[in-house]
Amino acid sequence: MFELTNEQRKCFAIPLVLDSWKRVEVKASPYDHYVTYAFLDGSKIVKVIQVSDTAGREMYQEFGVEQTLSDDGTKILPKTDKGKPQNFTSANLVKKTPIGMSLSFDSGYVAVVNNTADQCFYRSFYNAEKPETLKDFSMWVDNWCLNTEEKELKDINEFANRTKIYQKFKEGDFFRFRINRRLFGYGRILVNYAQMRKDGIQFWDVFMGKPLCVAVYHIATEDATITPEQLIRLKMLPSQMIMDNIFYYGECEIIGNMPIDPDEDNYTIHYGKSIDARKPNYLYYQSGKTHVALKGKKELDLHSSDVLGDFSNKGIGWDLHIQLPILLECIKKKSNEPYWDMIPAWRANQDLRNPKFKKELKQVKKQMGIN
Repeated sequence: MFELTNEQRKCFAIPLVLDSWKRVEVKASPYDHYVTYAFLDGSKIVKVIQVSDTAGREMYQEFGVEQTLSDDGTKILPKTDKGKPQNFTSANLVKKTPIGMSLSFDSGYVAVVNNTADQCFYRSFYNAEKPETLKDFSMWVDNWCLNTEEKELKDINEFANRTKIYQKFKEGDFFRFRINRRLFGYGRILVNYAQMRKDGIQFWDVFMGKPLCVAVYHIATEDATITPEQLIRLKMLPSQMIMDNIFYYGECEIIGNMPIDPDEDNYTIHYGKSIDARKPNYLYYQSGKTHVALKGKKELDLHSSDVLGDFSNKGIGWDLHIQLPILLECIKKKSNEPYWDMIPAWRANQDLRNPKFKKELKQVKKQMGIN
């Protein structure tokens, strides 16, 4: 079964397995489709590996922990006097907070993460890479290590030494993020809906968590010193809604701030029937800070002529919805036209900004009284 070698671990800044450690297979839970191994340094659990070669459910995960076993090796001891010992099983072990660098592969998704800092160094999604099997993943690891030079080693080891921070951010902030280990992307926070919620400013709140409206610029570069003054002249991809985690924990690093231009129009658009049972006959439109609530004379029906389609566009995720091939094509064409052709059809068909909905957008704005 696949496992990283120590030479490969160096390329991901993952602590090496020492000869003095003991490797044990952890008791599986009834529904585990993977095998869990713990590495013990005396009575200390210092590393966990989970791996599955079950067809269609192949996965690999390696991360560090700081846990202590009882003298008989059957219980995970609590870290405080208030806690209780837990059985040494995979279910209990994976609940423990991971530390240090980790590498994970599951369902075609690969991530290299600093768990201590809650920051991600690499996401395969950003690069449109999707290894489906353990064999594919093994080849991906080989290729990563083959292309690791001194600069890459230095960068990932510096990243591995990061500690947790809590970054402040606000509307108008410019940010930098890693697309991969060589390229940086840049973007901007356009609206902080969580702050609006806190301030009591009305908007159509169809989002979970602490939502931000952000946009990524038409740039993918090895230069980590691009300034807001340079970025402000660039075109943006269509904005998106995102949870604030990667900003709060500093994965997207704030590099400056400027007031939002009053003529800025790259905002997400959300239009549709109320989801609030207390207001069943309301129709809403939200874009940036433009908020319109239209009350009908009767209960609105999604299939009636009152509602010009369902474009609530309320999906929100943890990561930026960007992929390098799409970004590069938009940069090449100096246009966002490739974006609408290359993103998943379900996403494109929910977005009223899609050029193919030009007629519908005009009708919606007229209906809602928006100039």
